[in-house]
Amino acid sequence: MTTSIATSKTIHLFPFTSSQLAARFGMPLKPSVILLRWPVVIVCAYLLLYPAVEYLPAALSHLFIILYVASNVALYFIAEEKFATWSFYYPFVVTDTIVLTLSLTMNGYAETNFYITCFLLVIASCIVDDAKLRAVASVLASLIYTALLLQSVGTPHPSVFLRIPFLFVVSLYYGYFTQFVRTEKTLRQEAELRSRGQKEILDVLSHELRTPLSVIGGYAQALQHGTMGPVSPEQRKALAGIVRHSDNLLTLVNSLIDLTRIQSSEFSISQEDVALGDYLEELRLNYEYDLGKPVTMRWSVPPDLPVIKSDRVKLNIVLKNLINNAIKFTSEGEIHISVACSPDKKTLEFHVADTGIGIPESELSQIFEKFHQVDRTSTRHYEGLGLGLYIVKAFTDVVGGQIKVESEVNRGSTFTLSLPI
Repeated sequence: MTTSIATSKTIHLFPFTSSQLAARFGMPLKPSVILLRWPVVIVCAYLLLYPAVEYLPAALSHLFIILYVASNVALYFIAEEKFATWSFYYPFVVTDTIVLTLSLTMNGYAETNFYITCFLLVIASCIVDDAKLRAVASVLASLIYTALLLQSVGTPHPSVFLRIPFLFVVSLYYGYFTQFVRTEKTLRQEAELRSRGQKEILDVLSHELRTPLSVIGGYAQALQHGTMGPVSPEQRKALAGIVRHSDNLLTLVNSLIDLTRIQSSEFSISQEDVALGDYLEELRLNYEYDLGKPVTMRWSVPPDLPVIKSDRVKLNIVLKNLINNAIKFTSEGEIHISVACSPDKKTLEFHVADTGIGIPESELSQIFEKFHQVDRTSTRHYEGLGLGLYIVKAFTDVVGGQIKVESEVNRGSTFTLSLPI
């Protein structure tokens, strides 16, 4: 049975995600923010329903309350990832602060000492870093205020009793977002440190590995072309193998460097005109050598291919990885590279088909993962780090394309790269 899978994995260009922040807070961000905001919305709505003086017509006041409640309901329809950055919270935290102030002012039953207590509690909530200590302080403030309120002379207005949970709610609300900012800053600093460490490692890798590989390949090519003297057919064949493998290693090193830059948001994409006919001919010439096994390579390239806008370097990395993978896992038979426009003329499809070992259906959903290898036994026949298809997927996303695979065990695989025209 032939099985196929298309991938749509996204490369994250940000140093951390909502799941990391959620782990720091003990529950998902979205429900915790919405849950925390409901008491603020309810308290403000109640205070606005019973103002000491009619500042606004009742209909307008009620409309404002409905819209304010709806603002929290709307948060349920926003994607989880939006809750991962402080910039998302800034507008409604400012709005809530204004509404809180207006609701207390319009209600008109709070004394000056209550405003001072509330103000000091907000400051304390923003200063104290320990969430448990903030909770204890807010509970104590509410209890002390309750005791003083019960000892006061006269019958208080019903809305006065809202001050008791009001203090607690305000403390939790501002304390939560203060902790969020601190956590976001900590995660960002950790991500920057990791990114800096990766960059330093890659700088060493680039200098200590890429430069020697370039030199080895250059000398091998010079020897292969007879620059330093006559070369026998056997020597020429051996030199061709040295050139091929040094080029493959150099491609892998360059790909790893670029891939790490993608993940740390330090990456540039070059859009240029790519004449596909000339480009594919150059690519074909790279594989004009004896594969050392009964495998033939067949190229089907129509003469009327268009010129496309793409990143030539990234496209080269993707196609070379797919072809090298086909060569690696095909011991006999044929490797067929073809290209054609889709029926709607909106996409261009590159196909790399082989008659190799194929991929089990259970592995198809994982083959584009980093360091994934179908054969993970200690005696596995094929060498490699399991990075080739991961790099293919990453750079396919960069150039705005899609990659999919159809495979059958012991019959071969066909990888299809689709690019917009």
